[in-house]
This record gives sequence, structure tokens and C-alpha cells, in this order.
Amino acid sequence: MMSAMMTLKKWQDQYFDLVKKVEEPVVRFTGERAETIARFVPERPSFMAEMPTMSELVDNQLKFRKRFVDEQTMFVRKLMKAMEPVVTKVDTAPKPMTAMHTAKPMKSVKPMAPRRATRKAA
Repeated sequence: MMSAMMTLKKWQDQYFDLVKKVEEPVVRFTGERAETIARFVPERPSFMAEMPTMSELVDNQLKFRKRFVDEQTMFVRKLMKAMEPVVTKVDTAPKPMTAMHTAKPMKSVKPMAPRRATRKAA
């Protein structure tokens, strides 16, 4: 039987395989359309000379994405460290029960009385 992590890894791999299959045709199609459209797009106007180019904007955003993910990764690791007392208990597998360790019967719990409304509904 596959473990949950093996199944998750398998699904992730299948996702990336699918993405790789789709990327190449999308890039080819986009390039073909760009060649057609480029004939109708004027040159960059001089008043835009001080503005960043499309490549600069994309590069900047990709760097920001990496920084964002790195910062979030550090935050999550700090949270996991802070949660370590709970995570250790939750992640620790129970010891197998032996004949000497029998389960204790549960105490019965009385149901709570219904709560009364403090004021009448309008």
C-alpha cells in the first residue's frame, strides 16, 4: 500500500508532467501570434524611455516572487519550530498495545442543558 506522502509526490509529478506537455505548444502558438501582431505594433515612444521595459518588469516580479516564497518559507519554519511541542505529540506514532495495557472504560458525560435566549427575538 502506498503511503500518503508517496501518493502526494506521485500527483505532484503527474502535475508537472502535464504542465511540461502543455508548455511547448503554448509557447509555439504564442510566438507565432506575436510575429503576426508585431507588424502592427509601433516602436516604443520616446516619452516611455524612462519607464522599465517589459523584460525588466518580468525579471523584477520573478525576483520578488522568489524573495516572497523565501520569506514565507522562513516564517513557516519558525512557526513549525514554535509549534514543536504539539507537532511532536501529534507526529509521534502510538506504541503498540500489549496485553498488560488494556484500554480504560470511558466515563459517561452528561449532556449540557440547552441555552436559554437572553432576550426575545424581534
